[in-house]
Amino acid sequence: MTLIYIYIASNKVHQIRRNREGQRVYREWIDNTLSKYKGVEDFLLTEKLHFPKEAPQDTNRPHYILLPNDFPYSTEPGIRHILIWSQSPLNESYVKEILEQHYDSQQLEWVYFVNPPELQSVRKLPHVHVFMRPRQQ
Repeated sequence: MTLIYIYIASNKVHQIRRNREGQRVYREWIDNTLSKYKGVEDFLLTEKLHFPKEAPQDTNRPHYILLPNDFPYSTEPGIRHILIWSQSPLNESYVKEILEQHYDSQQLEWVYFVNPPELQSVRKLPHVHVFMRPRQQ
C-alpha cells in the first residue's frame, strides 16, 4: 500500500501535499489568476468547467466533469491524480459509480477524498480528489 492510500484510509489527508516546487508553481498560478479573475472559481467556470445548462434529471446525480489535477499532490510514481468537479456535493455511492464507469476497478485501483473545509483552496465548487494506479496483481 502506498503512502497516499494510507493517509486517506487513516483520515490524515492534511499530510497530502505538493512538493516545494509544485507548491511554488501553484502559488504563482494563483497570484496570476487572481490578477485576471474575481477568484479561482470564476477562472474555473469561465475557462475549464463548462457544465450543461439544464438541471440534472436526478438531483442525487448532479452533472460532473473529470479532469486531471493541474497541480497534483506529490505521490509515488505511477499514481494519477484527477478531480471530479460538480456544482453540488456528490454522495459516496455516486462517486463510486462515476469511478467505476470511467476507471474500471478490475484494471485500476483508486482512492478518493474531499478535503475538509479548512484545507480547501476552491471552496465554492465541490470536487473530489481521486488517486489511481494500475491494479497490483
